[in-house]
Amino acid sequence: MHVPIAKEHNDTEKIVIFIHGLMGSPAQFADLASMVYDNGCSYISLLLPGHGASAQEFIRSSADDWQRHVQNVISEIRDKYAKIYLVGHSMGGLLALNASLLRGNKIAGVFLIATPLQINLFHFQSLTCRLRLLIYPKEHPIKSMYLQSYSIDPSNICLYPLFLKPCISFYGLIGKTKKHLAEVLVPVYMFFSANDEAVSYKSAALFSTGLRNAQRTVFSISKSWHAFYYADERKIISEKLLDFINL
Repeated sequence: MHVPIAKEHNDTEKIVIFIHGLMGSPAQFADLASMVYDNGCSYISLLLPGHGASAQEFIRSSADDWQRHVQNVISEIRDKYAKIYLVGHSMGGLLALNASLLRGNKIAGVFLIATPLQINLFHFQSLTCRLRLLIYPKEHPIKSMYLQSYSIDPSNICLYPLFLKPCISFYGLIGKTKKHLAEVLVPVYMFFSANDEAVSYKSAALFSTGLRNAQRTVFSISKSWHAFYYADERKIISEKLLDFINL
């Protein structure tokens, strides 16, 4: 079930906000959220507008709606915590970077996982991965994870052509974020997989160059997909996230 999740500690000055990507789900962060909570941090795992519901609701949503929702949540909790960390997967990382530009948000750092500045949809490797996803049975661990992380009700496939509208809005968000990368001043950790079928690995270099005024660190993994992470690489991400919020 795709619902926002939040757990708070009464005696911490830190909170982590998890932001999923386009058509994603808060469920993608279950392990990372549990880890930060077990280590003394409060957390909120967001459900963005248009997600977790019908296709009709999704096609009515836009990047402005998603960014506004992130800002509203930050505004609600920023007086309660001294340090707010944003963790974004894919498009969620773009929303996180833009939220960090408002100094009053008290963002202590941004942690990016597979966040795009360049998309990889039509390369041979990407097309091969997508074909494999179609062929895999539902029980296959990779396909099962993709099904779990897809938060839009698939029942009305007639509306799928209208998904173009929010997808165009997503591409606009990429362009907007590119323009403002030099304005990001908070520390940024970034993870990119060479096997990501959606996000070009070139995004790592583009971020590293664009975030020239931020303390930034790029981490590379080699096997994981865009929304599926092998246990050993997921462990690396978990460890680095814990290091990040303890800087």
